[in-house]
This record gives sequence, structure tokens and C-alpha cells, in this order.
Amino acid sequence: MKHAVFPSIGSIAQKAILWCDPGISVRDAAILMGKNKVSSVVIEMAGERHIFTVEDMLNYLHGGGAYDSFLSDFPIRRLNCIPEKEKLLVVLEHLESTGASHLGVVDAHDGLIGIVTRTDILSSIDPAILLERKKIGDMIIRTEPVMFTADWVLEDVMHHFRKAEDAIIVVQEGKPLGIVTTKDVFGLISSGADVSKPLAAYMATPVITTPRLASINEAMLQLKQYRIKRAIVVDEAGQLDGVISQSELISYAYGAWINILKNHSSELHELVDMLEEKARSLEHLSVTDVLTGLGNRRLLQIRMDEERERVRRYGASPFSLVMLDIDFFKRINDTHGHLVGDAVLKRLSAEISRSIRKVDTAVRWGGEEFAIMLSNTPTAAAAEFCNRLRASVERMELVNGIRLTISLGLSEYAPEEDDATLLERADRALYNAKKQGRNRVEVERSFKLSA
Repeated sequence: MKHAVFPSIGSIAQKAILWCDPGISVRDAAILMGKNKVSSVVIEMAGERHIFTVEDMLNYLHGGGAYDSFLSDFPIRRLNCIPEKEKLLVVLEHLESTGASHLGVVDAHDGLIGIVTRTDILSSIDPAILLERKKIGDMIIRTEPVMFTADWVLEDVMHHFRKAEDAIIVVQEGKPLGIVTTKDVFGLISSGADVSKPLAAYMATPVITTPRLASINEAMLQLKQYRIKRAIVVDEAGQLDGVISQSELISYAYGAWINILKNHSSELHELVDMLEEKARSLEHLSVTDVLTGLGNRRLLQIRMDEERERVRRYGASPFSLVMLDIDFFKRINDTHGHLVGDAVLKRLSAEISRSIRKVDTAVRWGGEEFAIMLSNTPTAAAAEFCNRLRASVERMELVNGIRLTISLGLSEYAPEEDDATLLERADRALYNAKKQGRNRVEVERSFKLSA
């Protein structure tokens, strides 16, 4: 199953919540947790949620507490809760700062929808985010492993079990022979079984071990695969080297994430900026005519769609579409060559760009033909613009003594018509301008819906 790098806490929380009456005994709470295969019960007292965990029970019994004590008489911890949409990093930070092993997960209405533990967090971590080259043996082992030989009596060493990750490693000549975990001890307590036998009677064997040279990734995968809470690290000769708990691995993962974010934040921001700039550049190229720098047909289509929606939604003034063509452009190419012809196209494009507003759109339609969409501009104002542009082009001074004139056709958008009809009317107006002598503006006013 593939996990998100930073999943929301609600997606990994245990949805099975075991609610409990504060009037039950510690023994009954232990039996309930054993039967339902959970590590905690939730109690509501004085309008607040509280939690009683396996670790709380072990610590209580270790301190001389009685099995028959009621939970209401026990100093039960208030259940800290976190919104279901919080990301894993936030929860890890909370666990690291408070030392808590369980957190409640609440929905938008503050309803308790789940419980999350360190085991849930470990299961959600994608090992690929950790350093592949970091070896498990290189990690600092904070505590010496608890080791006994198989003839020790369990009852005599039970005080070593206080946390869910605690375990006793049974060794023979320095090599792991078996293991007794908190889960094993909890099962014995909740069932009332005899705990006066030697460790050999209770230990699980063989022991799942982790080579000292294994990577952090491999150790994490091993804990996931076997659903265990600790890595029992051995050297090349199989001798017990140390124990690294699930919590230590989680802390390491959290630290690795934070270091990556801290050490590479500037590089990540720079990379994001580069990608965004690249995306903007590609988007610009996709709607730009390479020779003139004006837009292309795709850009005109996009802008016309936007303008049509503006007219439809707000009942605004219509837009106008202008088609223009350079008069006798073929003569320029034939007389002066295509390079000069390209220079003329660029010069005309610059003049068009100078003449239009920011809300207007000018594109090269093809060859020496251009199209201009005039936003929020009805026929009369559009005709004035066209004549100003025509006169401006006629006055331009070009290389090699070239003089330039343009013919323009204009049509105003009617709300009922489609793009093809609008373009056809503007093109027909351009044809009429050329037919009637060029260097002029013609308007195509008629538009009728088909029956």
C-alpha cells in the first residue's frame, strides 16, 4: 500500500474506540482491552475525555496499585485531541514535545472519531523518505537492552515493563534466544495466568533480529512486516548489540524530515520557482506566435471564450472582432526578400501592440493576416480604433523606402452567434475592404439566426 509522504492524521487513526465507564476496575479495563485488541479505553468524566492505556496500567501496578481499584479513583490523564485534517508532521511534533503515546482524533464538530498511537504513525511512514545509507547500527542506542537468561522467573523481573515498547531479551552466551514483550505480560495479567515460571515458559522464539549493517529503511520495513515494536540489533557474530525502539525510529524519521525541510527549504523554494517559471514559459509559448510575439489562434479562442462569458453573465457591452491584412504584401517579399518581409511583419505587430489596450487581444492569424479582439467595444468605437490604426500604419517609415497600408474588416459580436459565424462576418468585411480599393475599413453589421 502506497502512503502519502505527509498524510493527514485522520487517514491513519484507529477508528475503533473502546468507551468505558469510570466505575469499572483496573482488572476489568485490562480484560476489555485484551478482548477488543486495543491498547486503551476512553472514559468521559465531567464533560471531558480521558484515556487509560496499557502503559498507565503497568505503571500503576508497578507502583503498588491494586487490580480491584476503580478507574474513577485513578489519576487518569485527559485525552489530548487533534483535528483529523492535521498533517503527520504536526502530530509528530506534539508527541515529541509532550511524550504522549496516544492522541484523540476529532472531526470538524469536535466529535471523537479515532485514536492514533505511535504504532499507527510508524505504519504510515514511507521508508523511502529516510536516508537509505544510514545504518541501524549507527543510531545512538539510548538505553541498554534488558537481558536475562531463560531460568529467571518472570514475576521477579516484571518491574521492567512500564511502556508498550518494553521487552526482556532472553540471551544465551550473549545471543538472543527469546523475547518477552509488554504485550505478552499484559495478556498474562488480563487473563490472571500464573507468572511464577521461568522466562523460558513465556518467551517467544526464535527472535526476529536486525543486522547492525541494515539500513534504516530495512529496519522500518521489518517492523512493519512483523508488526513489532523494536529492532533487536545484532553484530556480524549474532551477538546482541542493542535494542532500538519504535519510538526512536519515529523520532529519527521526524528529525530527518525536519532536517530536510530546514536544510533544503531554500533549494526547494528555488526549485518550485523554477518549475513555475518553466510552466509560465511553456504556457506563453503555446499561445504565442514565434515571429511577431503576438498571440496565436489558440490565444484568440481563449480570450473570445472569456469575453463571451463576460457578455453573457453581466449583460455588458459586446466585443468586436477585427481582421486585417497587409495590402500587396507579396510584392514586398518578391522585391526585397523574405527577411525584409519578416521585419515588416514584426514592425506592424509592434504598432498593433502599441495601439491596443491591455484588455484587448491581438494575434497573428496567419501569413500577413492579423486578428484583434476589442473588449467591451461596440461597432462605432471599434470603427474609430480601426481607422486610427490604419492611418498610423500608413504613416510608418520602413526600411528600403517601403510604404505600408492595411485593409481592415470589422464585426460586432451578437450574443446568439458562434465563433465561426463571427469570424466569417469579420473576414467578409475584410474581403469587401480589399475589393473596394484597400487601405480602408469595412463593417459587417448583419447577423441573423437561422430558422
